Amino acid sequence: MSEEDWTTQSADDAEADAAADRIEQAAGIPEPRQTAGSFTTSIVIPVIIGGIVLLGAFWWAAGQLGLF
Repeated sequence: MSEEDWTTQSADDAEADAAADRIEQAAGIPEPRQTAGSFTTSIVIPVIIGGIVLLGAFWWAAGQLGLF
């Protein structure tokens, strides 16, 4: 395995980022808007809703097949 540290930023990358920032500022491109979502609203709530929908679909399908 390589012993290179991939977590540090090289000088070339820093220069490229700075140049890109200058170009974006000169073109009037705003900074990207930061999202305010949390883990709960992004992951937990959709999983719970999906689970409820799946349970309802399985319940309905079981009823259609006469399994209960």
